[in-house]
Amino acid sequence: THTHITTTMKAQEPSILIYNISKTPNVKSLLKNAVAFGCTTIFVAGQKNFKFDHDEEKSGIPTSVKPLIREGHLNIIKFDKLEECVDHIHSLGMTLVGVEIDESAKDIEAEDCFEPDCTVCFMMGNEGTGMNEKQMRLCDRFVKIRQYGGGTASLNVSIAAAIVLQVYS
Repeated sequence: THTHITTTMKAQEPSILIYNISKTPNVKSLLKNAVAFGCTTIFVAGQKNFKFDHDEEKSGIPTSVKPLIREGHLNIIKFDKLEECVDHIHSLGMTLVGVEIDESAKDIEAEDCFEPDCTVCFMMGNEGTGMNEKQMRLCDRFVKIRQYGGGTASLNVSIAAAIVLQVYS
């Protein structure tokens, strides 16, 4: 089963899918980034430990984001299972793009990174382990953020989301 608040989306508007993000501050930052970069729909699969109810006093949703939900500018569509969520995303004609360092991933800075007229939903990997096998299998394609230093080839999940959303917009 899934629940949602409105379902209207414009073409070309990016969305994000929040799944397997373990730290509450990262979930909050993902919500803020989504709003900052023009997302009007956020899909959530699982995430039982985080409260997405905008009316609940102890909700995990940042105070700056709550009014947007109440006014209908931001839709949060929740699913119990990742597969159900991905099926719904595909039914809307969207492409699910995983943000992951993978051999098949296109560099986010490449001119042909996104297909013209393609509406995208981005899914980020877990903070510590990246994407699991199920996430990888369900993605239609992958993008990566080129790293220039010799560090760990890893960015904070909300920073990576902000970079990808900025480049896409």
